[in-house]
Amino acid sequence: MRSHRSISHAATTVLGVLTGLVCLSVAAVAQAPQADESRAEELQMLSRYEAALAEGDQATAVKHVLDYAEKTFGKNDPATAKLTHRYGQLLYEEGEYREATKVLKTALERSTAAHGRFGGEAFEINMNIGYCYSHWSPSLATRTKYFDRALEVLRERGEHETIKYVTTLINIVVNLMDNNGLSGEYSTAVVDNFDTYQGDDYFLMLEHEYINHFDKAEKYILEAAELSQKLEDVDEYLSAKIAVAQAKLNVMETADLAAVPAGVSGRITRGTASKRYDREQERLVSAIDKLSRDIDKNRLFLTAANKALMEIAWLGKDKDRMDAMCADGTLDSASEYHPDRLFRVEADGSVLAPDFSFRISTNIFKPLRSRPDEPTDKDGNPVKKPYFVPVCVDGQLMAALVNAPLVTIEEL
Repeated sequence: MRSHRSISHAATTVLGVLTGLVCLSVAAVAQAPQADESRAEELQMLSRYEAALAEGDQATAVKHVLDYAEKTFGKNDPATAKLTHRYGQLLYEEGEYREATKVLKTALERSTAAHGRFGGEAFEINMNIGYCYSHWSPSLATRTKYFDRALEVLRERGEHETIKYVTTLINIVVNLMDNNGLSGEYSTAVVDNFDTYQGDDYFLMLEHEYINHFDKAEKYILEAAELSQKLEDVDEYLSAKIAVAQAKLNVMETADLAAVPAGVSGRITRGTASKRYDREQERLVSAIDKLSRDIDKNRLFLTAANKALMEIAWLGKDKDRMDAMCADGTLDSASEYHPDRLFRVEADGSVLAPDFSFRISTNIFKPLRSRPDEPTDKDGNPVKKPYFVPVCVDGQLMAALVNAPLVTIEEL
């Protein structure tokens, strides 16, 4: 199970569909009397399209055909709506998330005009808009608005109790767990002891509170768990797969609340956190036992489950268990991290690493946590800080430095 699902449909599929649309438009133009000017525009479009493809610029190639389709067929024609969607997909693949969001919202408007609110590619477009927002917008509500619309499309199409619907719920949860989207905010309020004071003991004080947003994801995973009971005849491993996602979500929330500073309302104690980790560990072990009946079919979910177990061991500061998990070959992350960002871990969890030009935790058990007074980027998101996470590489426990550039001042 990947930590983040890519946008719907592959670029290769885009080009296949696009080629058919181009041929269709050319055939339609050829069958009708054309003015020389129109014919010239058609040939110019095809020339630009082929030139862009030859340069490997798929997004620009699609944009040339899209511009032509808007003029030839109209902005709300089904073919134009489909091309607009494809163009937005390719912008997403290129990392142009803001522009992709804008284009995909236009595609949704055009698809709605052509097919109605629940027809055409309404499901895919709504999901893709949600994926785009997750890359640049700090608004969780905006992201989930489009995810919820996609689920509504499936329900209206009679696909509520289906594997597709449950898979969509899980994909939404995985997306919400990414990009730090569920972490909360601190708030401060002035309170008094008016109801309890006696004599001269009346005073004002500041009360600090922390609230996260994990409940926004929990509603999706709970719905998936409920539906899975009705779909076991379709996929006997469905409930186990959902259990893995549910455990991962609960481990993340426990870690989030356990990291809240003392004195802040909303935090949980180390003892409470330990009990929660034990509960999720039991859930994961049970899921792994079932998924292991068909390792090839369930490999991705087995890997996700074992990574969650590794995270529990890390949060519990159980280095011996992490060493054991690496030694038995359960996990191997050698291909996931650049070799220059992998470091040896000492017995106490500290990391042997050179000095860097930015502040990082030198212990894998102590990732840095954002505070309310720390700087944000232009979109209002907390500036990501480099920190270490435990990984298995060739049977050995190592620390991987994440959120860090590959070249630092000292290295230069």
